[in-house]
Amino acid sequence: MGTMLRAAVTFSICVALAAGQQFRGSITGRVVDQQEAAIPGVRISVIDLDTQARQETVSGMTGQYTIPFLQPGRYRVEAEHPGFKRYIRESIRVSSNDAIGLDIVMEVGQLTESVTVSAEAAMLTTTTASTGQVISTSFIEAFPLNGRSPLSLAQIAFGVVPTSDPLFQRPFDNARISQFSMGGAPAGTNELLLDGAPDTTTNRRAAFSPPVDTVQEVKVETFQVDAAYGSSGGGTVNIVSRGGSNAFHGTAYDFNQVSKTAATDFFVNRAGQKKTNLVYNQFGLTAGGPVRIPRLFDGRNKVFFYFAYEGIKHVNPEPVTTTVPTAREREGDFSALLPLGSTYQIYDPLSGAREGSRIRRQPLPGNVIPRSRLNPIALNYLQYYPAPNQPGRADGRDNFLANSTRREDFNSEVGRMDFNISDQHKFFFNIRHNERLQDRGNYFKNIATGNFLNRINWGSMVDDVYTINPTTVLNTRANWMRYTDGGYRPSLGFDQTKLGFPASLAAASSQAVMPQVSIGGFQTLGTTGNSLTPFDQFQVFVSLNKIVRSHSLKVGTDLRLLRESASNLGSSSGSYSFSTNWTRGPLDNSTAAPLGQEMASFLLGLPTGGQYDVASFRTNQSSYAAFFVQDDWKVRRNLTLNLGLRYEKEMSTTERFDRQLVGFDATSPNSVTARAKQAYAANPLPELPAAQFNPTGGGVFATSSRRSPTSTGSKLFSPRFGFAWVPQALGGKTSIRGGLGVFFFTNGLLASVQPGYFQTTQFVPTLDSYLTPAATLSNPFPEGIRKPVGNALGLDTFLGQSVNFYRPQLANPYSLRWNLTVQREVARNMVVEGGYMGNHAIRLTANRGQNWIPAQFLSKLPYRDQPVIDRLSANVPNPFRDLLPGTSLNGSTVALNQLLRPFSQFSGDNGVRLDADNFGSSYFHTFQFRVEKRMSSGVALMVNYQYSRLIEKRSFLNPSDTATEKRVASEDRPQRLVVSTVYQLPFGKGKRFGSGAQPWLERMMGGWSVSGAYSLAAGEPLGWGNIIYYGGDLKYNARAVDRAFDITRFNTDSRQQLASNIRTFPSRFGNLRQDGPNNVDLSILKDTRVVEGIRIQFRTEFFNALNHVQFGMANTTPTSSSFGAISSQYNLPRTVQMALRLIW
Repeated sequence: MGTMLRAAVTFSICVALAAGQQFRGSITGRVVDQQEAAIPGVRISVIDLDTQARQETVSGMTGQYTIPFLQPGRYRVEAEHPGFKRYIRESIRVSSNDAIGLDIVMEVGQLTESVTVSAEAAMLTTTTASTGQVISTSFIEAFPLNGRSPLSLAQIAFGVVPTSDPLFQRPFDNARISQFSMGGAPAGTNELLLDGAPDTTTNRRAAFSPPVDTVQEVKVETFQVDAAYGSSGGGTVNIVSRGGSNAFHGTAYDFNQVSKTAATDFFVNRAGQKKTNLVYNQFGLTAGGPVRIPRLFDGRNKVFFYFAYEGIKHVNPEPVTTTVPTAREREGDFSALLPLGSTYQIYDPLSGAREGSRIRRQPLPGNVIPRSRLNPIALNYLQYYPAPNQPGRADGRDNFLANSTRREDFNSEVGRMDFNISDQHKFFFNIRHNERLQDRGNYFKNIATGNFLNRINWGSMVDDVYTINPTTVLNTRANWMRYTDGGYRPSLGFDQTKLGFPASLAAASSQAVMPQVSIGGFQTLGTTGNSLTPFDQFQVFVSLNKIVRSHSLKVGTDLRLLRESASNLGSSSGSYSFSTNWTRGPLDNSTAAPLGQEMASFLLGLPTGGQYDVASFRTNQSSYAAFFVQDDWKVRRNLTLNLGLRYEKEMSTTERFDRQLVGFDATSPNSVTARAKQAYAANPLPELPAAQFNPTGGGVFATSSRRSPTSTGSKLFSPRFGFAWVPQALGGKTSIRGGLGVFFFTNGLLASVQPGYFQTTQFVPTLDSYLTPAATLSNPFPEGIRKPVGNALGLDTFLGQSVNFYRPQLANPYSLRWNLTVQREVARNMVVEGGYMGNHAIRLTANRGQNWIPAQFLSKLPYRDQPVIDRLSANVPNPFRDLLPGTSLNGSTVALNQLLRPFSQFSGDNGVRLDADNFGSSYFHTFQFRVEKRMSSGVALMVNYQYSRLIEKRSFLNPSDTATEKRVASEDRPQRLVVSTVYQLPFGKGKRFGSGAQPWLERMMGGWSVSGAYSLAAGEPLGWGNIIYYGGDLKYNARAVDRAFDITRFNTDSRQQLASNIRTFPSRFGNLRQDGPNNVDLSILKDTRVVEGIRIQFRTEFFNALNHVQFGMANTTPTSSSFGAISSQYNLPRTVQMALRLIW
């Protein structure tokens, strides 16, 4: 634990002045008489209607009062003072992080008299400039949720833009349920809270998603002026859980989906295939109430419990179109491709001969590999490929539809205990756990495909609220969570000698699995080794709130400790890739065939890449401390200022045993520098004088004095300002609010870079630029498997391969955010709001290769520049010959372009890569409009509309560019509309119609409700590669499956594609977008009373009720046979869910 964190802990314990993100609400206001004169010394009590817990305060000299730390729910407010009648306000609803404004008007009279007010509190926001929305109980209980994760509700809220695919959003879909942009921030940068405590993994994915029936409400905030909020570049989603009450309550439920009621995937139906069987069963129970032990203990008003269990069994269709070899191709016969054109010709890798700086090969006669040359290991692998089951395209691509399934098993439990020790002292704790097991990707129904995923969550929180005196409240909280992500392979224990691999390879394996073979254009076989990543997060919050006259003061700290122990076995039994390097022609730099040459290379046993890994383990740790002060100043009755300042400090990541790279030394000579310079001087290139060839540099490892790859972050000060003004001239029903602030992102726990500890033996296909093989599939590593050496090689570590390192002066990104909104209460239970918000993010991080070819050597022509390509790919004498054994840079020749790179002793553009560089930025502007009606007269409504633009500068169009590319962000959705409603039909007891009907008729008529949501939005912008575009107006039809755009405007000839050039074609266009959502979800509910206090609920839910297909992106690779075509459905076809709930 760093010095800064130790100091913070000491400070918080000794001074007890701290606060973290708050999930409770408060009631604040002013006490006056009928002439509006302030009344000091009035005793105000707030009583929880469920637990009868009481909190009290006394109004100050100006009549001001605040009662904080109220659990979301309904309360009664009482006020009393000698000489005045007792004041009672019934049923005030308090939501998460809401400050309910309630001015109390006292009437002169006796305390024995009382004045009771029963109206709901106004919906108008009058005390804060923060913007957001509360998803209330009425929506939570009735809303259709496919997967029933409460985080899905955040996606219907004000200012939220979902960025993941609209498929299932189950509690264990940790990435999908948390992939949304809030207020223009990048997706995955939001703060997700559970009862005010962070509930995210290292990469900001959701960790524990509680069962819906345990959730009181979901608070979504896209802009916060409260300095208690930080550690996030985005917005905040706070899930507030239920606690027990004086009455025993609970639910038991079962939600089911079956394939008979589901529609068929568009492309499965188009291919004439049958849908696979869908089985989805989500079931559980909840129970809560007072703790009572007959004759021993009665916990009413004092001790409460709440428990929930949920399970999911899910078998889901997951059709995948892929490519498998035909019967003739399995025998080496590719003659069926020749009628498609000469580009499909396969060349004999053993016929290579030098022709200048190039290699010329001869075609295989008839496009047939002689049977005697077929590799026995490759033939053994073929047994794991099934036969084609559909025609596919002309060249055989996409000839197999895997009508596969994904299986999920999930169990979740959560328990909570609440203690009302006294009116001044309250305490609760919870324990939570869930586990997911997934079986997925077994396309061929054998051990060569598929993967098991296992995720386990544990967590616990304790929270204590103590009222020191009527104006001072102390809150202490501690939270711990552990999220374990593990991947397991179906081929575990596989003996690779049965395929024909040498026994020495099997003996060197750190975990026996089927070696992976990746064949260009075809489905991959085999797997990498298992992975296991436990992540722990600890938080400590201690808070003190003080009311001083018209100031509501808050000071605090937020302390966090993050730890991760990870093991990733990588290619523990070897992995091999097959491309066209051996079988293309007639020259070695000729354009590759669209399909076939890769499979031919495989059948010949000639990989072009591969590796064998001996894994290491890492144990990382970082810490975070923040201090803040907040003053919500009631300047006047109708004007509140929010003034805040937050100080943050994020400590750098360390590895417990210093097993990591902490930097890159670009100037120090390594062991090959001098000899390589001498060899180069004997054969210098015209492009690079011998004096400029200087292959210095290498990785720098951690030491006791330098343990972290980044320097300790800067001292970060985050000021906040906001105002809320209610003009009296507008009748007190309009609130004008605005604010601005600085918000810092955390860089989080950085994964250790461990070359030397994680030892990779590279497959070296050739030492003479693919003239002759240096290794084959039958003997892939002639020099044996390398063992880990740790940091013993120093700068020489991974020479001839690649290294990556973090920016040593890594800074925390931050955003400047501002907003201005006008809110109008148009009815007692309805508000309309419109406003503008801006967000300018600075110092965003991204990775960037450092080993690019200098721009002056690249072509600037708008078409394929063959002379430049030939020159840069020409084979020249290799100055690293015999200096870098076991790597691709150890041969007698090397591609000329490699020697032009700034660190030529490392391979490729990413041979040296700088991770988490602070060169990115983004700009976001949005106009937002919403209408919200609180549940009344049986109707609740939310209408949210956003018109926005999100521009980013986070990447380079060319590796050597000095300026970033300005483009629309992937999260950009120019327009989004969401309409959500709950409607309780006006029939039955207590309703407008049928209230006096016979009991049997009333049961049939009553209890019906309808709820649902309609969402309409623009789609994600398409991504484009380095292509030749002829110009003209490029139009995109996101619903034209066979041809979404005019492909004749592009050069599709594989022989004429760009390479070794300065790219000019943008990577994204704002007007070329994937099909956007146009979706209706619907739920129909029927509640039937069984006996007093017990009811049964039947519900039918329709997801994508109109079965509207949202298509995936079109293929944007010009050389692909499916260029311009759309081959996937992005959303789920209509799904019907039936449910039965027992509620008491």
